[in-house]
Amino acid sequence: MITVAIFKDDGTVGHITYAVAIADPTEAVNAALKACKGEAAVVNRELGEEPMRDLGLKAGEVLALYDDESDPITARTWHH
Repeated sequence: MITVAIFKDDGTVGHITYAVAIADPTEAVNAALKACKGEAAVVNRELGEEPMRDLGLKAGEVLALYDDESDPITARTWHH
């Protein structure tokens, strides 16, 4: 998982988080940066084979998961 800082058209800064199916962290960061023409990136954590399979990722693929405008992880409503 890689989070990339981006500059928006209105001059503000945002972010996009990607799942990247590349084993080498440097190559994974570069792939995420190229996917959105980002300015800076940080590796959040490694994804194992099962989460990548669940996301439908194949080796070398980059998938945008969420950004600062739509965050499905914190937007979910939980009912007990």
